[in-house]
Amino acid sequence: MAAARSYIMRFKSRSARNDLLKGLRGMLSDMQIKEGVSISSVQNSGQRTNGFGPGHEEDDDEIMIPLPDVHKAIDRERENYDRLLLLMLQGSDDLKEKEDEILGLRGKLETVTAESLEKDRVQANDSKLIMQLSKKLETLLMDNEDLRDQNDRLNSRLVAVECEKMNLMN
Repeated sequence: MAAARSYIMRFKSRSARNDLLKGLRGMLSDMQIKEGVSISSVQNSGQRTNGFGPGHEEDDDEIMIPLPDVHKAIDRERENYDRLLLLMLQGSDDLKEKEDEILGLRGKLETVTAESLEKDRVQANDSKLIMQLSKKLETLLMDNEDLRDQNDRLNSRLVAVECEKMNLMN
């Protein structure tokens, strides 16, 4: 039995992917028409088909496969191929819907990312403004305290001058 392999391919555009899929479908349909079934797959399905028992030694050059077994294998492969084609046709609409959904989600992601960056920028500007206002408030409070001290000194000096005036008059 052949080893099963899976390949994942990414395309830059949907049209490039669709072109490849169309080519693969054409190639598979050509293979279905032109290719036969390999002898090893029919032989593996049962050794009784060659007319000898499983314990009988045989020559690899003289393998005989009955024609009805070949037709059964071809019919089975055609059924599998038709099933695959049907699945691919049904899956193309689902694939298109999911791709459209992915594109929409990517657009939303880009929008949300842009909004987040804008909010971060606004927050950074707000932080700078808050820092500047805090510094300005601090300087104003210090100036206010200095003015209060100066006002208190002037008031006490005024009181002292008034007291001296009162003492001189008496």
